[in-house]
Amino acid sequence: MKKVTRLFVFMVLAMAAQAEAQAETQSQGVDAEQFYVGGGLGFNSLSGASATGFQIIGGYEFKTKFNDDITNALEIGYMDTGNFERINSSTSSDDVNGAWFSYLGSVPLTRKAGMLARLGYDFGDDDGLLLGTGLQYKFTTKIAMRMEYVARQHVNSLQANVLFKF
Repeated sequence: MKKVTRLFVFMVLAMAAQAEAQAETQSQGVDAEQFYVGGGLGFNSLSGASATGFQIIGGYEFKTKFNDDITNALEIGYMDTGNFERINSSTSSDDVNGAWFSYLGSVPLTRKAGMLARLGYDFGDDDGLLLGTGLQYKFTTKIAMRMEYVARQHVNSLQANVLFKF
């Protein structure tokens, strides 16, 4: 049943992404300036263990906005948690790696700052639904920084990322 639920969530996300991308392409065309890349550090926890890892991100921010202010984006990425160290011992366990796909909505708080909400699916060692929330600050129209808390099936991460828009 758990695998069926995962497959259903993935299919719904994929269909929504395809429909949005198709509508975007038909109405305004794909704009290279809407693509962005980024990466950063993740401070991860897993059942009494912690690790510092990294992630890389690629995304597309749609021109269409919900309610004329909520920005929408689709992202793909790769996360490596680093080796987990147990709090009560010096031995470490394996790291958790994987690719993920998600929808990201951003509500503006000020001209440069916004609140983020993430819903997606992780395809790696910790496969399953992922949820996140955080803040973004735009230094310029091309450079932004994010602080997010992302919860997966087993690994929870506090992430700091820098994004570069084309």
